[in-house]
Amino acid sequence: MLKRQKIQLAILLVVIVIVTIILIFAEPIALWLTHWAFIKILDALSKLGVLIAVVAFLLEIPKRQAQAEAEKQRLFFEYWQVIDAAATAGTSTSYARKIALESLAKADVPLRNIDVPQAELRRINLVGADLSGANLREADLSGAVLDRADLSKALLYRSRLYGASLRDTQLDQADLREVLYDAETIFPEGVKPEALGAYLIAPRSRLVNVQLPQAVFWGVNLEEANLEGANLAGSSFQGARLQHANFQSADLQGCRFRHADVSGANFQDANLRGAIFWETGGLAPEQVKAAQHWEEATYNAEFLAQLGIS
Repeated sequence: MLKRQKIQLAILLVVIVIVTIILIFAEPIALWLTHWAFIKILDALSKLGVLIAVVAFLLEIPKRQAQAEAEKQRLFFEYWQVIDAAATAGTSTSYARKIALESLAKADVPLRNIDVPQAELRRINLVGADLSGANLREADLSGAVLDRADLSKALLYRSRLYGASLRDTQLDQADLREVLYDAETIFPEGVKPEALGAYLIAPRSRLVNVQLPQAVFWGVNLEEANLEGANLAGSSFQGARLQHANFQSADLQGCRFRHADVSGANFQDANLRGAIFWETGGLAPEQVKAAQHWEEATYNAEFLAQLGIS
């Protein structure tokens, strides 16, 4: 063991001496080495190696670009497959489809004439997208960002645009009939949605005699709105605020009022056949008894007792 330690110490001392000599005589040693042909060859080879590496990199650029383009096209193909699969299955809610549409729009891929009726596209980001001629019939675009998009000749019939943003959006010849929007919806400057057949869903809105069967009013605020004589058969008012709304003589057959607040609402002569009032807030016996066919509506057990129905 002692002999081994002595050898290691000797080696260390030799290394220290060599390093010291190199440091002291670094400049003359370097000058001396430059005269060696072998050193010159190594220097030339190193420069040649750098040149070869640069040339190889430049030659690889077209190949890399081709690979990147092929990968991009593969992704686009997969996105379209997702969109087509959702359409074929008739699926209204598809998170994968929403991501695919956003990705294609972000890559400036045209979405002209795309067919996505009744699709759930809440809060989708389609800024600047080319959606000209798109079929968005009855689609839920609540909270969607459609700024600077091209929706010319698009079918938006009965779509929901609650809280959507359409700043500088092109709407030339777009079908906005029976589109539902609220006070938070932003339309392009100069566009008057009601003149194009859209309906403002907001407190104190005047919707007398409107024809909106099977409409979706989830969570909307229609306090003190006038819906007298409206055809709202089969519509859903789930979670809606309907305090003091006027439904006099309205057709409310099959409407669903689950979790809605109907405090003080007027149902005088309204048709309540098949309406559902499960867990409806503010509902009073005198309200429903003022309507027609109220006995044929559905109530929870507690309210049935208030109505005197076993």
